Amino acid sequence: MATYKDIQRATGLSLSTISKYFNGQGVRPENGAAIQSAADELGFRLNGVARGLRSGRSQTVGILVPSLDNGFILALIAGVERHLRRQGLGVLVSSSPADEAAGEAVESLRSRMVDGIVSVPSPHDIAALGRARRAGLPIVTIDHTYADLEVDHVQLDNRAAGAMAAFHLLDHGHVRVGIIGGGDAIGSLRERRDGFVAALAGRGVGSADLLLRDDEPTVDAGRRAMHAMIARDDRPTAVFAANYDLSVGALIALNESGLSVPDELSFLGFDLDDIARVSRPRATTITQPIEVIAERAAALMLERIGRGTRGDQAFVTVPADLTAGESVRRQQ
Repeated sequence: MATYKDIQRATGLSLSTISKYFNGQGVRPENGAAIQSAADELGFRLNGVARGLRSGRSQTVGILVPSLDNGFILALIAGVERHLRRQGLGVLVSSSPADEAAGEAVESLRSRMVDGIVSVPSPHDIAALGRARRAGLPIVTIDHTYADLEVDHVQLDNRAAGAMAAFHLLDHGHVRVGIIGGGDAIGSLRERRDGFVAALAGRGVGSADLLLRDDEPTVDAGRRAMHAMIARDDRPTAVFAANYDLSVGALIALNESGLSVPDELSFLGFDLDDIARVSRPRATTITQPIEVIAERAAALMLERIGRGTRGDQAFVTVPADLTAGESVRRQQ
């Protein structure tokens, strides 16, 4: 079985540098690449149990999410796990649906002695995450922010994403527009809506030309909201749906309605890259760079594990992308 000394002979690096790399501490990028290349070639594998006993850590990070039936969540889990695994850490995934007892999933992860928790937090878990943070457990949240939870955080620049959607529609001549926004309960959706509305106002489009539906952020709610907009005598010429589930529901309603997209109604979705590949016409979509968000969250967790929870909390925003399809028509 390969050892640190075998990697030292292959790379010429010191044992302390090799040890730092496998313990998640900072090394020069070129040294890290050389160590990983040698480890892969030699078939080196960390003994996680022995490493944990030496360090007093479990070498495991908890990933806490509201559910496991969402494409964004699953991609995020995969990205965080991949980045942590490269540094020798495993993950323990736990879901915390709305009907679960408050804090139960957080306490379950703590009972398994995880070294930290990366979470897309649910409202009923905020108090338990706060207790864990005050007890010294590193916490990194993604997507949703809560004022009374002081932890490291990574999210999309949601206001800018909403504004990007508005500007795309405005630049195609649409001034009678609708947004299926998801309500105030989820901060990321509220920020996307606010950014969208502010961008319209900045171009002189007021509330009289804006149709706003703040339904629950679910597929069924998106379907109902789009049907309601389609049924209006003064329906919008274009609609933006502000998250994946709402976008899927809106597309279902458009298919059911028989309206021609974009000839009779233009549509701009959110996080629809996979669906856009098979939809006809190809959907235009705002996209979260999930891999970047996952990498930033994993890096913050590794940093906290290495230096503890003291110090200012990091708040990282990541810019959105827009993938143009054929679902937004230029108004004449």
